[in-house]
Amino acid sequence: MAHHHILTEADVTAADGAAREVLQALLNQSRRKTDSGSIISYRATANKSVLCLIHGFGGDPVTTFGKMPELITADDSLRGWDLLSIGYSTELLPDIGQGIWSADPDISKIAGFLTTYLQILFGQYQRVALLGHSMGGLVIQRALLNMQDISRISNVLLYGTPSGGLRKATFIRWLKRQASDMDIDGRFIRELRSDWTQRFGSDYPFRFATIAGESDEFVPPTVSLSPFPPQYHHYTSGNHIGMVKPVDASELSFLILKGQLSDSPGIYGGRPEDRSNLHAHYLQQVNSLGARLNELDSKGFKAYIFALEGLGRLEEAIETLEQSALLQHNTDCMGILGGRYKRKYLLEQTSESLEKAIHWYEAALQLSTQAANSGQMYYHAINLAFLYLMRDETDLRKPREMAQLALQQCALDPGTAFWKTATQAEAHLYLGEFDQAKKLYAAAIAQSGGDLRAISSMRLNALYACDSLHRADWRQVLQQLLGT
Repeated sequence: MAHHHILTEADVTAADGAAREVLQALLNQSRRKTDSGSIISYRATANKSVLCLIHGFGGDPVTTFGKMPELITADDSLRGWDLLSIGYSTELLPDIGQGIWSADPDISKIAGFLTTYLQILFGQYQRVALLGHSMGGLVIQRALLNMQDISRISNVLLYGTPSGGLRKATFIRWLKRQASDMDIDGRFIRELRSDWTQRFGSDYPFRFATIAGESDEFVPPTVSLSPFPPQYHHYTSGNHIGMVKPVDASELSFLILKGQLSDSPGIYGGRPEDRSNLHAHYLQQVNSLGARLNELDSKGFKAYIFALEGLGRLEEAIETLEQSALLQHNTDCMGILGGRYKRKYLLEQTSESLEKAIHWYEAALQLSTQAANSGQMYYHAINLAFLYLMRDETDLRKPREMAQLALQQCALDPGTAFWKTATQAEAHLYLGEFDQAKKLYAAAIAQSGGDLRAISSMRLNALYACDSLHRADWRQVLQQLLGT
């Protein structure tokens, strides 16, 4: 159920400077009008991600998107997203003789409000997605250009947005300053396109989609699509109004949105909201740690690499590792690089990635053996057991040799960490001792504290190992124990 007018005097008081002035103006406006100038909250929970809907010319935050908010909140895969609809004044009345805030503000002023509001949102959310319809997409583009730091913007979707400008706006530009801003020959569109290209080029730092309605006569596809490279183009059914009013979850306009937002790390299980929050956490880590990459210690560097991978940037994670000076002497970093090549192998099934993974784990095992570091030894040995099995599932001698070594080093290591128990569980799989493996996997789950990445990593190895050992019965049991 939607909750209206969440903007209050307290929000205004908490702001400062220009932000206070803009928010006070919006609050005053929302008091005068029922829907325009209000912020509608359809879902506000403890999520770390938020989707903001911005309506277009002549629209409002309630009716513009029809059942879209209902479909979003009902979809299990999108449970990790809070949902807001942001309104502003855009009535089909002349601006003649009205004050600046009682009249409809031009797009630049609306974008200024959105910029201010997004900066306030960043105190609560680690990940922000923006969906604009029609003129709302122009507001989003200008707001992004206003902001120096857009690192928390994860997704931008523009539905039927006249990004290239409209010819017909010329005939009514004297009547509405918002219509004038949409004029193909107007200053706003010219500067928007120039500024956008100068800042972003063709490789955007957020996931982007521009969507054209096949029956849209007000904003033809050439106007909404052509300002952007083809890889960002999408089509949906419906006219200019109907394209953001899907009747049910099977309509293409909703499926495009769902596909753009449902991009939490595919290797992770757990609830959708947990995956979404983890994705938001990774985005925050990449932003904060990446800004001081050269200053990070090995722990911070490790967190940065895992965050890159969690965002689907595996190649960047590998490249960053290979360029790090830590790789020369730090066996943990060697193992992490081996692990990234292992993930690449599981994704691509190429012998090159498999052999690189084996190379780095073998190098790390050799150095950690020389240093008599039991914790590092069992870490590298169990991964080599897995990789040797992937290389040749018909010969179990080397996997079992590494499994025995891992168990020996686990016995010497004084710690009681999750990874030690998980290592012991996996080692017993290779040795054919399933009952002991199952018992230890259950113990590892209990020790994990719900760490989604750790549990997913353990599950990934276990299920692949069962497949290569041709034990579908073991896989079925472990899949139920460890999750899907």
